[in-house]
Amino acid sequence: MKIGAYYYPEQWPRDQWQRDFDNIAKLGLQIVHMGEFAWFDLEPTPGQFKFEWLDHCLDLAHQRKLDVILCTPTASPPIWLSHDLPQTLPVGEHQTRARFGGRRHYNPLSPEFQAATRRIVQAMADHFGNHPSIIGWQTDNEYSGSFDQSETTHAAFRTWLRNKYGDITRLNQAWGNQFWNTYYTDFDQILFPPSREPRYGNPHQSLDASRFWSWAFAAYNRIQTEILKPKIGNRFITTNFMSLHPDCDPGDMAPDLPLMSWDSYPVTGWEKEPGDNYRIADPAAISINHDFMAAFHRRWGMMEVQPGHVNWSGTPVRPFPGAIRLWLWTAFAHGAEFVTTYRYRQPRFGIELFHHGLVGTDGVTPSPGGKQFAQVITEIRKLDLSRIPKLADESHPRQTVGLLLDFDQLWYYLSLPQAKRWNQQAWLIRWYTALTRLGGDIRILLPGADWPADLPMIVAPGVQMVDDKLIARFDSYARAGGNLVLTCRTALMDRTGQTFEGPTAAPIVPLIGATIEDYDCLRENQFGKIRLEGEEFAWTVWADQLAPQPGTQTLATYADQFYAGAPAITRRAVGKGTVTYFGVYSEQPLVDAFVQSLAKFIGPDQLQYQNLPERMQLLRRGPYRIALNYQDKPQVAPAPPSARFIIGSPHLPRAGVAVWEE
Repeated sequence: MKIGAYYYPEQWPRDQWQRDFDNIAKLGLQIVHMGEFAWFDLEPTPGQFKFEWLDHCLDLAHQRKLDVILCTPTASPPIWLSHDLPQTLPVGEHQTRARFGGRRHYNPLSPEFQAATRRIVQAMADHFGNHPSIIGWQTDNEYSGSFDQSETTHAAFRTWLRNKYGDITRLNQAWGNQFWNTYYTDFDQILFPPSREPRYGNPHQSLDASRFWSWAFAAYNRIQTEILKPKIGNRFITTNFMSLHPDCDPGDMAPDLPLMSWDSYPVTGWEKEPGDNYRIADPAAISINHDFMAAFHRRWGMMEVQPGHVNWSGTPVRPFPGAIRLWLWTAFAHGAEFVTTYRYRQPRFGIELFHHGLVGTDGVTPSPGGKQFAQVITEIRKLDLSRIPKLADESHPRQTVGLLLDFDQLWYYLSLPQAKRWNQQAWLIRWYTALTRLGGDIRILLPGADWPADLPMIVAPGVQMVDDKLIARFDSYARAGGNLVLTCRTALMDRTGQTFEGPTAAPIVPLIGATIEDYDCLRENQFGKIRLEGEEFAWTVWADQLAPQPGTQTLATYADQFYAGAPAITRRAVGKGTVTYFGVYSEQPLVDAFVQSLAKFIGPDQLQYQNLPERMQLLRRGPYRIALNYQDKPQVAPAPPSARFIIGSPHLPRAGVAVWEE
């Protein structure tokens, strides 16, 4: 894994560049990331390109054997573009056009903006495409933006809908427009919604709006990748996604990006973990994104990782000593090809002047985060990297479980949550947390991609919208000997977001061997009880009451409320495997206890597992085992007596890391 940093030469005096590149190399960094916000410096007037300064910086990198990730600068359009072609600026809900300044002040569907994008990207591809220091390209930066309300976007939405539905009758059916008599008679009558929140409007239209907006960014990104690919050889192209951010489904861009990457800021001050754990971060919230990025091509990187204080949270807490080192090792353990950080130098001006870098504003003095970066670089050199296979070639069938992540579900829960405290992202992370305590690897499964055939356990949390193909995959997986876990709010609707005729969750009733008689949601700060294997656990957000069919086993029941004794968790044998229905959105302890119970039921012949302490991860890369302690108290590494420690020891300090060979 290579480690590097963002550097913005255009923000610093030219006579400091050589010193900065010297110090970047001296720190041990291997990658310099440049160019993403430099459009004006690269093209100060339309069609006039000034590349000499970036040529010089690439030469400085090459002389020091530093690799470069070069970025297209489209995230920050220059003043001449916004001023001369205001139609490139986004339009808000009340028809107010955005102003120049900051970043992301563009509509990705604007033909004028797309033309300007083609010009700058083509010029950069022609000029820099074969530079020996460049290992890859990043397009734009953190694609996102409020739903644009310009006529350009309304027209593009209509075209997208025509291509999707073909005729207006099919659209009316898919959107349920017979409800409240909201029929359309022509596509030209349709407007793009102002947000994915329907505000008592049409949730099916909001769902398609989310899909369209992600498509719009993917189409804009494709403009850039199609220019770059013929010019850059086998160098990778990526863009930096944000953590499960709703504006972009990475799957929409994956066909154009051979390597996926994301930005991680895990300690903002908003976190609610007890003690000093909030200063260390939630390991599952970080790692689920690592594994999500890996799910597409088994090639991924972490483009931005928090180097210290951030400027935008309003609560700029200091990360726990060693936390940044821990995050870097976590990325390594999950198979990252590189980690770069935003940024090398802390800025002296601008909205982010309180955002830390690896060195301070003087460009020389290492920050606490910078020292931890240097430490990890030194530590990784102690490993024999030639013995670590590519992530795509690593497989540990009896130590790997699957977790289904379907981006469509995230969108629809945002538009129509029903229970306001239902948080699909948190529900996914809750299951990911429990699965990590088994001490193995987790494969994020995508609904349209191939799934490994030998996974002993697959969990599909809250997959509310389904189709026949997905139900068939569930069935065939279980019948072949797999152990499938479905949770409450699975299969309530088809892919348009409409419920099925018949019993609740009709498509999975034969699979789970039970009917869902009703459900309950408790008020905020009210908790119900569930009894599993003689212990009681809390729930509050959602609870299905089940009626098992003959041959279906009840694993847990409700211990209070007027439906006390009703089944909450059931299991049914299906073919050579099982299907478990986990009917409650519960607190973490019940999910943890259930996963351990299921692992015990599956048995060590199919699934090798452990019961790790909370907030600890244990992963394997090649011959190495890596233990990561995200607790604010010491732990003992689960290593055998014969283990040879390369990093650390069996005694893991707070935010500690240990690496050993068995």
